[in-house]
Amino acid sequence: MPFLIDTHCHLHFPAYKDDLDAVLLRLGERDVWGITIGTALANSERGIQFAEAHDGIWATVGMHPEHFTSDFHDENEGEVHEDALDVERLRVLATSSKKVVGIGETGLDFYRIDEGVNTVEARQTQEAAFRAHLAIAQETNLPIVIHCREALGRLAELLQEEATYGRRYRGVVHSFTGTWSEAVPLIDLGLHIAVNGIATFPARKGQDPETMIDRTIERIPLDRLLLETDAPYLAPIPHRGKRNEPAYVEHVARHVAKVRGMTLEALAAATTTNARTLFGI
Repeated sequence: MPFLIDTHCHLHFPAYKDDLDAVLLRLGERDVWGITIGTALANSERGIQFAEAHDGIWATVGMHPEHFTSDFHDENEGEVHEDALDVERLRVLATSSKKVVGIGETGLDFYRIDEGVNTVEARQTQEAAFRAHLAIAQETNLPIVIHCREALGRLAELLQEEATYGRRYRGVVHSFTGTWSEAVPLIDLGLHIAVNGIATFPARKGQDPETMIDRTIERIPLDRLLLETDAPYLAPIPHRGKRNEPAYVEHVARHVAKVRGMTLEALAAATTTNARTLFGI
């Protein structure tokens, strides 16, 4: 069993094209496994190929909600020319390799809706795509990897609606920065909560202490807690502002262990077990 698992990174993105071997070497030196996350179907396919070529790396397949409602393009993703979900292609990718261990990232991003776009229709478009991902997760018995920005309340409502029809999902809300009251309904629905380098950032000036992510980290049931980096984004202190990489998940782990009053070793053992159980690795 590895020491830590970075449950959400993007190792197959172009951000690592110039020094990938060195990044992977640091990963191995720190005894870390990683799950490289798809954000469009083309790069999901590349993620599968990447995972198949490297030990200790797995992949997920999905389409980020921002692609449905915004022209924003992140160069780190490489070329993305997808603004509609090809459900059959997603289904094929999901069952194409034993290295595929999740569906996503998918979800809701109400921040990434372009000005001039009908907000109601945009949100409905994102929700329809999310439900399509959920259906494939259920078909394949794979966990769902959820991105949620400025929409935690609606995410809980949508999943509660699904639950009334007997549809409950294994999965994780990644890069969680919400309050404990926002986390509770998601945990009650059976989801895991993943935290990353944002947790290491200092509180904003004047921030209500009860809204700090550390207050949520203290309370997440240990068997629902996961660690991630979201690399190449959101590098933790002491690397904040630089390119992130999966080896830095140890900085996240150290912070979370301190907040919870645990040893690093105990926190690592618990979260690694959680990740292996959820993703079947």
